[in-house]
Amino acid sequence: MCNLYDIGPARHRRGDDWEDAIASVLGALARPHGIRKTDPAPVLRAGRPAAASPSASLMRWGFERDFNAAVNNARLDKLDGPWAPAWREKRRCLIPLSAWYEWHGPTGSKQTFAFESPDGTWLWAAGLWEEGKSGPAFSMITRPAAVDLAFVHDRMPAILPPEDLARYLADEDPRDLVATAGVPVKVFRCHNPLLKIAQHRGPEPIEMLPGF
Repeated sequence: MCNLYDIGPARHRRGDDWEDAIASVLGALARPHGIRKTDPAPVLRAGRPAAASPSASLMRWGFERDFNAAVNNARLDKLDGPWAPAWREKRRCLIPLSAWYEWHGPTGSKQTFAFESPDGTWLWAAGLWEEGKSGPAFSMITRPAAVDLAFVHDRMPAILPPEDLARYLADEDPRDLVATAGVPVKVFRCHNPLLKIAQHRGPEPIEMLPGF
């Protein structure tokens, strides 16, 4: 799941420290649209000391493992398994998204769907980070899909509301926060960005689905 996302400029900004920190590094990103595994992308970590503003940097998307060169998704239900050290050590991060993409349907006729915030602000996905062989890297935490999104895929990025961002980074064990967070997301069919990834500048809708 979630193997492609965008972090283009938000259509609407709240103007808080979280957004300002990401904006400060976004200009250094060669391709903010169509981010794929192993690409660099901006993430936020807790400031040092904890009371300081959040710190933004570019990291590689995907942990390097012997069995997989880029583990880009980390399941919420495995935080006591392979992701336990990062979780216990508070190596948590926040990943801003202006959209993410999923494909659904039979092989040969899959449809592309885009997921965005209804008001055009950035969405914030929970993540983990580590110092990898090729430098700092992050992985996106996934959870069961919201009921109204599950017709496309049974899992989704763990999206947090703005009021819970600080708690996710600071609390000892905020997995319940991640599991129960509810954030409005709209979904619509779009043209497949992988067909013209060099020209991709965000989702191009085909038609809105009923009810969205």
